[in-house]
Parts: sequence; structure tokens; C-alpha cells
Amino acid sequence: MTRLPSSVGATAGLRDTGRRPAPRSPALLATKLAPPVPAHATVVRSRLLAQLSQEVQRYPLTLLSGPAGSGKTVLASSWRQGQASASPVGWLTLDEYDDDPATFWSYVLGALADLGVPVSENPGLVAGETPPGWLIPRLAADLASSPRPVVLVVDDAEHLTDRTIVAGLDLLIRNAAGRLRLVLCGRADPPLPLHRYRVDGTLGEIRGDQLAFTPEETRALLAAMGVPVMAEVAADLCAETQGWAVGLRLAAAPLKNGVPPERLVTSLAHDDGSVAQYLFAEVLEGQPAAVRRVLLRTSVTAELWPDLVDRLCGRHNVRRVLAGLAHANAFVEESPGAPGGFRIHPLFRAMLQGQLAYENPAELAGLYRTCAAWFGENGHVSEAIGYSVAAEDWSSATRLLVDDLLVARLLAHGSDPAARSLHALPPTLRGPEAAVLRTAAAVVAGRAPAAADLTAAERAQEDTTSRPALRVSAALAALAAGATADELAGPFLARVEAAAALVDELPDADVTARHECAAVLGDLRAFATLRTDVPTAQLSAALRSAASAAQLAGAGRLRARAVGNLALVEALDGHLSRAVQHAEDAEAFAAEEGADDADRDPAAATAHAWAHLRRYALVEAREWLGRARARERSAGPGRDLVAPLVAVLQAQQFRLRHEYDQAEQVLRPHLHEHRLPRWVSEQVVSELVRLAVAHGDVVDGLAILRDRSGDEAWSRRLRATVALLAGEPAPDVPVAVDSTGAPAEAVDAAVIRACQLLEAGRVPAAVDELAAALELARPELMRWPFVDTPPQARRLLRTHQRLQGPSTWLNPSSGAQPRSVAVGSPAPAGGPEVVQDLSDREMEVLRYLAEMLSTAEIAATMYISVNTVRTHIRSILRKLAVSRRNQAVRKARERGLL
Repeated sequence: MTRLPSSVGATAGLRDTGRRPAPRSPALLATKLAPPVPAHATVVRSRLLAQLSQEVQRYPLTLLSGPAGSGKTVLASSWRQGQASASPVGWLTLDEYDDDPATFWSYVLGALADLGVPVSENPGLVAGETPPGWLIPRLAADLASSPRPVVLVVDDAEHLTDRTIVAGLDLLIRNAAGRLRLVLCGRADPPLPLHRYRVDGTLGEIRGDQLAFTPEETRALLAAMGVPVMAEVAADLCAETQGWAVGLRLAAAPLKNGVPPERLVTSLAHDDGSVAQYLFAEVLEGQPAAVRRVLLRTSVTAELWPDLVDRLCGRHNVRRVLAGLAHANAFVEESPGAPGGFRIHPLFRAMLQGQLAYENPAELAGLYRTCAAWFGENGHVSEAIGYSVAAEDWSSATRLLVDDLLVARLLAHGSDPAARSLHALPPTLRGPEAAVLRTAAAVVAGRAPAAADLTAAERAQEDTTSRPALRVSAALAALAAGATADELAGPFLARVEAAAALVDELPDADVTARHECAAVLGDLRAFATLRTDVPTAQLSAALRSAASAAQLAGAGRLRARAVGNLALVEALDGHLSRAVQHAEDAEAFAAEEGADDADRDPAAATAHAWAHLRRYALVEAREWLGRARARERSAGPGRDLVAPLVAVLQAQQFRLRHEYDQAEQVLRPHLHEHRLPRWVSEQVVSELVRLAVAHGDVVDGLAILRDRSGDEAWSRRLRATVALLAGEPAPDVPVAVDSTGAPAEAVDAAVIRACQLLEAGRVPAAVDELAAALELARPELMRWPFVDTPPQARRLLRTHQRLQGPSTWLNPSSGAQPRSVAVGSPAPAGGPEVVQDLSDREMEVLRYLAEMLSTAEIAATMYISVNTVRTHIRSILRKLAVSRRNQAVRKARERGLL
């Protein structure tokens, strides 16, 4: 035997001293004994370099296993370069020609000789012949006698399939006395007894999920390639590619060519073809025909459930094929979302879908129908709908959408992911389901539905043979469409109750759907009640009930509308602090839903303006009035009664500046509106009467009052006010209003009585009444009744010594503050508090937030993922109607939650 040399030539075989290689010795390439030079810029991935160092130090065998282009070679090469001064690291790159025992072991012997391993003998290996049986034991003995461990990196190790090579490697690893550290880089696991290595604790592994780039590494890689991007873009690209190294590298080219990063994020699979070409050539092209067919046909679904893929492929146990692909790192992996199933990398799946559409376009519709049927049978309605639409099976799609109660979700939330399917429906599609869906979509979009669709929806509601889901959906859609029309409140409320009876027929399991239906019906019931002449206490009760139902359903837009209208009713009653609080809540709910300021319901802004004007905060009142006017112009027809009240506020501000003509021009058109409810009409009439008197036309003012009112309490108070302003004899003093009722009425009545008593010469009694009025108004800081009042009251406030102290708060510069309403205070009678309760898990997260723990620390403490913690935090912010964590903690403490 001859001694093995320490180096290998570019095309020469193994050389011994002075002898030529055997005629049939393998021709060895020196380029295979050195790592390839990267063609692109690389980045140092410290976390993986540290992990690889740790694995190599601990285990005789380390696997770098991942799909094509996942960065295995670059990682191993970078690590080898960093180890140059510490310990020798050999390198061997394989290809399909090296799956020959003589060739493979010749390269191994050459690589070990270059590392200084004292290889004792050269067996003179001959290509195609089996090496002598003593080779591996002798090599193991030589390694065991080596003064220090050596590391050999074998790249593209998936080419090792020969059983004798694999057996020899296993023997060498187990008998080298820990002096050999073998690193195998490959797309697939080698056929070594890995299970035994795992049991023995002699195997280190770095796999595809660890090789995947993180968002930070993605950003660093793109910057190194000359295309720096924002952190958000890097995170999106990382998610799109699932950290696939080659996908990120291929993304750099279109970025350099000026493709906007945000567009590339959504179109990487459909770029100039680089990604698809790479995947086709490296993964799909070399697959057998049967495997290729499985990949193409299963690419129509994201989750590869075992039974579903069997149906798609028309054969049994397709799972074995998918398991083989996953084992081979062929961009298929086991899916945590589908027990026993798999999923395909999204970019590979996009390429497969394009290839399927090119090769077998006629198969697509049938495959989509198969998916729709399977998902429908297994309760995955959203997926079934999507596949029905993709197959253009409109009958199934509309039936699924209706049975899934999409109409209730649309009307409750204003949007729904499944609503995208509605845009694909042909406008000429017939049937009650299509008519109901189009009606609901039109209402949500702010359009009037087609008359034929509305008629079909009403018929479907009345058809007792129809499915409960269809009848409920038809009733809700028809009611929502009717709410934009000039329908009488009484009949409309009767229709709401009839729809509520239909909801009761839904299966008990549809709890969420029931809540959403209740939220929509609560909103419609409140809409109708606001158009009646019931007392404001009943209006508040209806609005609180609507807000509670919306809260239970998580319908933020409906909750914002109900709470905004509740704020307006409270403001008109004089409960200014409650009105401001509810208005702020409504604004927060609308902001949480992502509504722009101009698109929000105008009621909350009007309540703010009303409360500020009653407190004589003119700057704030003017600002909120401007926002209310902007929102009122964009509000849908018939959806609110805010416009007359906005006009009242405008007229009052004009009247303060003695611009009476402008005030009347703004307000008078609303006097002739039909069917204004009492709580709105009395505000319009009252202001028009005061305008007429201020303009010197008492007769016209009294005529308006006579034509537009009866003998109600507000009308009697207004007549008394007109008499006081006109200097006429005082009528009977109005009866006192219960101070536990509406503060605005009680204060107004007390001020009028004081003026009448003063006119009658009963000064002490007048002072008592005015002092009582000040006491009633002080908690709400209600200055308006003492500003917009007959001169008798103003004169008495200025001149009487007993009233000097109690009236100091009337000066806006006094610094007086209204009473505060704690967020956690009990809700007034008539409805629950309009703040959503937190779950036990959310309460736990909230307590950790109060302790100033970071998101990562909370996740580690609770043994949950960071994303789960973020989801809980978003829910906490939404439920507490705040935008920041510290605000959530503060508000929770105010409510007594912490």
C-alpha cells in the first residue's frame, strides 16, 4: 500500500510519492474540495453561526437540511471561514456523479489528507469497484489517532444514496472516537439511521424553519444587495417568502429596477418569472410524473387535508407522496393547521397553480368544486364559498353565503372577508339568495337597492317554506333598506319585532350569528324609536339596549352610532357630563373601526357641540359644530335626525352675534320638515320663537308656537319666556319640574319662575328660585340658561348680594370644572354600561402590562407566543376604547379592574 498525499490536483487523481495513479482511478476535481465563492452579497447570520458551532462541538454528525435555496451552503461556507484560525475544516461538494463508493471515498481521503489527518494507506480505489472492506475501519483508526478533531463539511449530500457509502459513513462516524465532526448539507436527509443517533444523543440538526431568514436578516440582506427597504417592507417580504433565501435574493432584482416594495410584496410569485423559473427547474422538473400530478392537483388548496387530497387526486393514500416530498424538503411540509395534513410553500404553490392553468385549464373548475364540497361538508364555510366562486358555481356560492348569515355580519360590521365574493356575482343572477345578498350589499355601500331585489327579498321573508337562514337574511336586508326610506315608525317597529321572531328560529349553535342579528335589530329598533314622540327616557333605554347588543356582537360601527345618539339625547336633556363621556366613547369606537373623521356618524360631534355651547365654551362649540356639519353632509339619507339640531346650534351662534337673518335662514327650512319627532321639533320651534322675539316680531313667534305645539310643559315654559321678553303681563308661574328628571328642563323652569316672581314683586322668592337654579346647573356647568334668559334674571344675578358667591362659576374664566363621571361608575337605569368586559386571559395580560412587562416578557411568563400576546393587547385596547397601553392601564384602574 502507498501513503496518501496531502493535496489534490485540479484534474489529477490521488497521488503517492513518485507513482502515477492507477489507470482507472477516479479523476478528482480540486474545485470540489473548496466551498463555492458566493455570486452575491451575503450577510452574517450570527444566530445560525453560533448554533452551528455549538452543534459541531457537541455532536459527531450535524445535519443542515432544508429546501433548495434556503442558504445551507452559504451558512456552512461562512461558518468554515470563521473557523479557519480555530480548527481545520475540510470541504467536499458532491453531485450525481459522486454516488459511487470509489469516487466518494477518494474525495473523502483527499479532503482528510489536506486537513493533516495521518491516513496510513492508500488502497488504490478504482471507479465502479467496491473499496476493500478494511478501508473504513483503517480510516476510523487513523482519525481516532488524530491529535485533534477535524471537521468535514459535505455539501449537496442528498446525492448520497448508495447503500455501501451510507453504511461506511455510519461505521466511520461511530468508530472515529469523536475525532471526526461530519456536517452534511442537503435538501433531503441522508439514509443514515438518524433515529438511532437521536436516541444516542449524537446528532445535531438545523432545519428549514431555523434556516429561514428573520425580518431583521431580510432587511440586512436586501441592504447588502443594494436595495435597502423599510422594516415594515422587510417584514412583509419575509412573510411572503417565509424567509426563503433565494426568494429574497430574487426579490432584489425587481426592487433595483424600480418596482415599488409594497407592490412586490403582493406579486413576488408573479414577477418577471425568476421565482417560478427557479422553482420549476430546481423542484418540479425532476419529479416523477405521478408526483408531479399530485403537486399540480393539490395546489388548488392551501391546507392539504388527507381526505381532500385523496379526492383531488382520485387515488388513496396520497399522504405518502406528500410525506416523501416533505422528507425531501421539496417545499412541502407538515401543516399545524391540518392534523395529519401538509401544506405547500406559498410561492411554490403559486407556481404550481400557474403551471396547472397552463397544462390542464379544463381541470380547474372541477378541482375547485371538489374543494368546495369537501370544505362545506367539514364545516369550513368560508373556504367552501371561496372555492364555489372560483368554480363559478354561483348557485352553491349564494346558498352558502346566505346560510352562513353573511347578511347579518355585513349589516353588523359594515364589512366581511366573505363580502369579496359578492363582487364576483353576475348582476343578472336570479334567485332569492342573490337578491337578498345584493340588497344587503347595496345598503352597506350607501346605495338604494334595486326594486326587483328588494321585492324578491320581501317575498323570501314571507315564504314559510324557505330555510330559516334565508328568511332571517331577507328580513334584515329588507329592514335595513327600509330604514333609509320615509317609513312610519310604528309599522317599521312591528316589522322589526317580526324579524326578531324569525331570529329565534335559528339553531341554538349559531350564537355569534344570533348576537349579530340582535345587534342589527337593536340598531333598527333604536332608529325607529328615535322617530317617535316617546319621552327621552325611553329613547335612552332603546339606545342603551342597542349599544349593549352591538357590544355583545363586537359590532363597533353600530355601537359607535348607538352611543353617539345616546350622547345627543343626554346633551339635550342637560346631562352634559354623561353626554361628553358617551360622545368621547363613540369617537373612540369609530376610530377603532378605522372610520375617517368625515365618515363618522354626526351625532357624537353634535352632542359635543351642544354640551360645549351649554357650558358657554364657544371656541370648542364652534369647532365641534364644524365637524358635525361636515359629517352631516356625508351621512346617508334618513339615517339620522341630526341636521335640524345642527341648524339649531348654528342659529343660536348667529343669534349670539345678533345675526338674526342668517340664523332664520339656516333654521326655518327645518320647521316644515314632516314627521320630526317631538324631541327634535321642540328644539327647532323653541329657537325659531326666540329668533322671532329677538327680531322684534313677537306675534310671529307666538304664531309659530301655536301652530307647532300644544299644551306641553316645554310649550308653556316657552310662552312664559316670550311674555317676559316682550314685557307682557306674566302668566301663571309654571309648576316646578322634578329635579331628578332632565336637568335642562328643571333649570329652565326655575329661571323662568324666578323672573316671573321678580316681575310680581316677590324678590326673596325670586332669589330662592334663582339660587335653586344655580345649584341645579352647577354640577353640569350649565351656563346657557343664565346667558340666554330674560333680562330680569341677568339683572338679579348681577345685583343681589346673596347670589354673588353661588354665581361665580357662570364666568367662563373662573376656572370652574363640571363634575366628573368615572368610567367605572354604574350605568344609569335603563341599560348596561357601554364598555365591553375583558376575558380572564385579557385580564391576566392587563395585569402584566400594569407591571411594565414587555410583550416578549409577557409571552414568556404566560407560555404563549408573542403574536398571541399582541392579539390580546389589541383586544384590550379595543374593549377599553383607548389607543395606548398606558391609557389602558389608567382606564382599567379608574374602572376598578386593577
